[in-house]
Amino acid sequence: MASNPMQRKSRNSFLLGMLLALLISGVIIALLFLQLKKVKDEQAAEQAQRVTVYTVNQDVKSGQVLTENMFSRQSVNRTTVPNNATSVASVIDTWFMQTREGDMVQRDQQGLYLNKADSIVELTSKEGSYYRMVDGVEEKVTVRNDPLSDTDGLYVIDNNGQDTTTRVYEETTGYYYIYKVTTNGSTSVREKVSLELVNVPVLAKVDMNQNTVITPKLVIQSDEVVTDDVRRQEYNMVVLPMDLMTDDYIDIRLMTPNGQDFIVISKKRVEIPVNADGTYVANAIRIDLREDEILSLSSAIVEAYGISGAKLYANKYKDPGLQNAAQPTYTPNTETTALIESNPNIVQIAMQELAARYSNSAKNLRNNYLQTSINDDPAYKSNVVTGIDESITNTQETRKQYLDSLGY
Repeated sequence: MASNPMQRKSRNSFLLGMLLALLISGVIIALLFLQLKKVKDEQAAEQAQRVTVYTVNQDVKSGQVLTENMFSRQSVNRTTVPNNATSVASVIDTWFMQTREGDMVQRDQQGLYLNKADSIVELTSKEGSYYRMVDGVEEKVTVRNDPLSDTDGLYVIDNNGQDTTTRVYEETTGYYYIYKVTTNGSTSVREKVSLELVNVPVLAKVDMNQNTVITPKLVIQSDEVVTDDVRRQEYNMVVLPMDLMTDDYIDIRLMTPNGQDFIVISKKRVEIPVNADGTYVANAIRIDLREDEILSLSSAIVEAYGISGAKLYANKYKDPGLQNAAQPTYTPNTETTALIESNPNIVQIAMQELAARYSNSAKNLRNNYLQTSINDDPAYKSNVVTGIDESITNTQETRKQYLDSLGY
């Protein structure tokens, strides 16, 4: 049936409307698709830029010992953190790793190593070429003869000693070893040598707030090696700074009446004892000391009480994470020195350090003043007895008031 002009016009308008609607819908869908693709591309780019870093999950102080439970791993955009933020894992992975001789264990892409020259160059092979690690960077090398090999990989013997890296390997049992070169006739090979590592904690160099991103420059391995003769000692006769708290670092010094000031014990972390009710003990500290340090401090305690007007006191380090330990200047008396030299509990490293302190100038300084003061003071022995008795009951009232003001 033929349609009239009005019907045709209405139908054409309808079809045109549908066509425009479809066209607009197509444009919208295309725009939405492009927008979705853009978002996905941005998300992919953002994900590609993300790296995992370590942050501290609590506030820490300069010089504070850091334990693994103080760190959290977070995924962040690499543009928002320093370039070396990701490499801090190499520091955390080598907790407590230092040799008895004081050599720090390092880590690179190839594993653990010591910065010590040896005659062994460890190699990796890629597409017919050989590479070695130099200062954490892979370097291509030319090998004159075919490399040797063992269970730990390829290597060559460098008799010129130009290699400055000693690789450290770990047994499945948790023990560590390095290689030494042995020569049998004209043949040189390497053999395993056990390596003993000692406990060396990691410290914060500066104060850090919670969620601070850690970089290697913010942490440092402690220079205090925990040897077999280290013991935790408690003292209540040292005059303490008013605001001294746990995790602060101190020197313990002996001041004499004429103003001479001797460093007896250098850079020790302090722990403040706590009473049963949770309050701090105002006039006592706990510190970890080697055997030679225990004997030196014992000598200084006796002399501080024996010399009228002498004082044994502690002073704090301002930035212990950045400041090196002071050099002790106090020399124990002859009897204590003899005991230190004959005591089998003192490890060899401690004996060498203490012997270096007993220079002629230090002995002369002691004999010219300290020993003379002791010999010339008729009340020396009675002062010692009185002073030690008083130290048991004497408290630092100012320090107690300070702690009370903090609510401890």
